[in-house]
Amino acid sequence: MKRLLITLLLPLSASGAEVRLERVPENGLQPQIVTTSDGTLHLVYLIGEPRGCNVRHVTKKRGATAWSAPHTVNNIPDTAVAAGTIRGAQIAVGKDDSLHAVWNGPGGKQQPSPLLYSRSLDHGLTFEPQQDLRADTQALDGGASVAASTKGEVFVIWHGAPADATHDEINRRVYVLKSTDNGKTFSAPKIANADDPGVCACCSLKAFVAPSGELHTLYRAARTKSQRDIVLMTSRDGGKSFQHRNVGPWVVNMCPMSSASVISAGSKTRAAWESEGKVFTSLLDATSDAIAVSEDKGRHPSLAINSKGETLVSWSVGTGWQKGGQLAWLVLDSSGKPTSNRGMKPGVPVWGFTAAYAEGDRFVILY
Repeated sequence: MKRLLITLLLPLSASGAEVRLERVPENGLQPQIVTTSDGTLHLVYLIGEPRGCNVRHVTKKRGATAWSAPHTVNNIPDTAVAAGTIRGAQIAVGKDDSLHAVWNGPGGKQQPSPLLYSRSLDHGLTFEPQQDLRADTQALDGGASVAASTKGEVFVIWHGAPADATHDEINRRVYVLKSTDNGKTFSAPKIANADDPGVCACCSLKAFVAPSGELHTLYRAARTKSQRDIVLMTSRDGGKSFQHRNVGPWVVNMCPMSSASVISAGSKTRAAWESEGKVFTSLLDATSDAIAVSEDKGRHPSLAINSKGETLVSWSVGTGWQKGGQLAWLVLDSSGKPTSNRGMKPGVPVWGFTAAYAEGDRFVILY
């Protein structure tokens, strides 16, 4: 997969799509958005103390101007983590518009961090009591992810170390739990990268079930201390086997504490990730080029697609440990080419990042 810098090599087309900025309800952090079949937006975010906070959920029906009253997803208070920016809640829509959420819980030297899961079968009105799905895996650090299909499959994916291994990054594995009954029960953890070990400890991963049924997961490898490539892991048989492909090479001797985003429209699935300090995006196929949409210090991308087939990529700029920054965006036209519609504004809070969604042909960026 080739990588192109848009500012140097690609001509820019025009886009008149409106881009509106909106603060997360309750001044929340780390927003994540999904849309159910009736067009309702479901937003989760974090509030409270960074090392012991709560997951909140609100909705916005199609055509509404305001979010619903918020309620808390986690039934045990203060069991989510905002510190580090990559351990917050992720959410997916499953069969019959069920909602599935996962997040990292707080831990300590004597208590491993739990991998917490909850689901809603009533369109987000209530969430079931949280449960820890970590099993006997150790060293949960970077954020977990969840993906679901309309067939009742739910996949919870995270990285950690086997119970009998040291916590070195080369010993870290990507684990997959699968449910075939819409999250009621789960299989035992399955190692998905047994033939390609090593995961960057404090980067989150992103899982997504495409309309074709393929399960895609983006994670950052750590095959050596200085090799931090973004890997696309794909399963075409419902999680029985996995194929791996590097999509974002990066030689750097540190953990960048990064995240990724994936979205589908029609038969096309697009991803965005961070490599070499920039945000890249590409369709998830074998032939599309990855293009850099940001300058340096671009982090934590989010994606949205409007009614015209245009794609907005938003990201954070200059954020870090206990440090807020700016938000930035770029609109791609319906063919995936960069447009002149881009901007940057201050306002990303400490431990925060952006999320984007579309209202008709316009975009909204939450921060």
